[in-house]
Amino acid sequence: MLVFGCTGSGWCAAHALGSAASAMASSPFLRIAPTLHLRRCCRRFWSEEPKEEGATNGWTRRRSTIAAQRSPDVVEMEYADLNLKNFYGAAPNLGHIRIRQHVNPLSSSFATPAEIPVWKEVFRDPSLPLMLDIGSGSGRFLLWLAKNCPERRNYLGLEIRQKLVERSQFWAEELGLANIHFMFANATVSFEPLVSTYPGPLMLVSILCPDPYFKKRHHKRRVVQASLVDSISKRLSIRGQESGGGR
Repeated sequence: MLVFGCTGSGWCAAHALGSAASAMASSPFLRIAPTLHLRRCCRRFWSEEPKEEGATNGWTRRRSTIAAQRSPDVVEMEYADLNLKNFYGAAPNLGHIRIRQHVNPLSSSFATPAEIPVWKEVFRDPSLPLMLDIGSGSGRFLLWLAKNCPERRNYLGLEIRQKLVERSQFWAEELGLANIHFMFANATVSFEPLVSTYPGPLMLVSILCPDPYFKKRHHKRRVVQASLVDSISKRLSIRGQESGGGR
């Protein structure tokens, strides 16, 4: 499977194999990309002032439309079938949380590989094929797949922001999903030790919309580095699939 999602240019495409095609193609990630594109373009629209008095109403309507697309609830709406809002007040400090958008993966606090879990305690059946999502963020995309994908497989999300991991794992437990787990880990240093100990085959690796780090001096912070790509290629099953997305 090859999946691209691009919030910067507002396009997305999917080519899927097997019975997972319909689930992946209809996933909220693919449906939401055009909406995210509108949100990123909003500053340009808002900077436009009506040049004529008669154009005020049209400009106001357009501004209202763009403002609606900027609503923080838009992602929640796309994943409404997960009913995650029901769990916001169920655990302290795990409802609405403020998260830093940018974290330096080269910080010493992220230099140690994540502790290897006991896989039979993490997954009900650790022999199933594994899908690994690098940079799982809020976890909604992986949760949606774990709940809706017709194929029997396990899902592992790696995220470098710990509060997001805690909330995602809480949601997974509240949803009663035994085939998904989230870990606080820097994929650059943790991918190889984690995957090498997993009992089942690695079938799919996804990296959706990684931070591009445009400035040349920050390129070393990018998650998609040659060493990680080599590890993914080496560990993927013969029938394995790669899924990537960028801005």
